[in-house]
Amino acid sequence: MTTISPPLTATWLRCHDTARAEGLRPALAVLHAALPAGASAFGAGGAAVLPAASADGDVLVVRTAELPGGPVALVRTHRPAGRPDPILATGSVWLRLGLSGALLDSGLAYLGGRRSGDTTLLRRQMVQGAVAEALTGQLEVRAFLTAHERGLSPDALAYLHRRLTDTDRVLLRLLGAAGFVRGGAGEVADVSELLAGAYTPEVAA
Repeated sequence: MTTISPPLTATWLRCHDTARAEGLRPALAVLHAALPAGASAFGAGGAAVLPAASADGDVLVVRTAELPGGPVALVRTHRPAGRPDPILATGSVWLRLGLSGALLDSGLAYLGGRRSGDTTLLRRQMVQGAVAEALTGQLEVRAFLTAHERGLSPDALAYLHRRLTDTDRVLLRLLGAAGFVRGGAGEVADVSELLAGAYTPEVAA
């Protein structure tokens, strides 16, 4: 199990709050600023999601995305990569939780503004059930992170990433076609999954 020093908890909360309010790129800046000097932002498989302007040097840019908060890039390096820094491993879950919270905010605003008969979509029982399912997933992840401030095992981190991915997919289904506009909620969720892939043990398998 990886042990993280308690002061980083405040950094992870800032990362979460920044992701929810401002987007992925500003949250990445918060997360990367917490890394020790000289630490790599790449995961075990040699992949990383970086602010697009930082994706230079000896890296292959696989994909770029114009997202709320600014452009980001999925990149790969040919340099040997070890296990991801524990700050990245845990902080990326907090960041994704913030992005998931923003997706929930967008979904509630969208559903609350769409009429279905004499009411809004948000008041439909099936929609409320799906919203409750997504909120439960987010609360579970946050509770687990808060209860294990001293560090999480790789298996636990991988589980939390999967839980967030499943939660985001529930929310995207509620948005329908509106969730898949370029640069919108669907693309944010997709890049969020790429971020998870960079820092989970499965990448190195």
